[in-house]
Amino acid sequence: MSYTLTWHESNKALWLTLSGDYLPEEAKEVNRLILEELDQSQSSLLLLIDATRMNRSYRFSDIRAVQTFMDHLKLKSIYVAADDRLVKLSMMIIFNLSRASLYICDNVEKALVSMQRQLLSLQ
Repeated sequence: MSYTLTWHESNKALWLTLSGDYLPEEAKEVNRLILEELDQSQSSLLLLIDATRMNRSYRFSDIRAVQTFMDHLKLKSIYVAADDRLVKLSMMIIFNLSRASLYICDNVEKALVSMQRQLLSLQ
């Protein structure tokens, strides 16, 4: 598995790209990195997860257990781009009880359009 976490828009929107198998150990590291950004932020943040190259995950509960960033007070919304139905389902299972709003899109372009609308409304 490989993942990258970058800024889509500095201090407003993070971009997490997942590819291959998403293991609980990696989810724990991703969680730590996102929590660091949320803790340092002066305002609410959005998160885009590009899971279009992610393999199907069968360890939903293990991954969900370590994704505590989803309940952070500064995380406003999570946008997930996934084109595989089972990957979409896994993301819904992982984030369905999130404090942040969850939006599932078929591709990155649709997720970006939705996220950009929210970014404009926050200004």
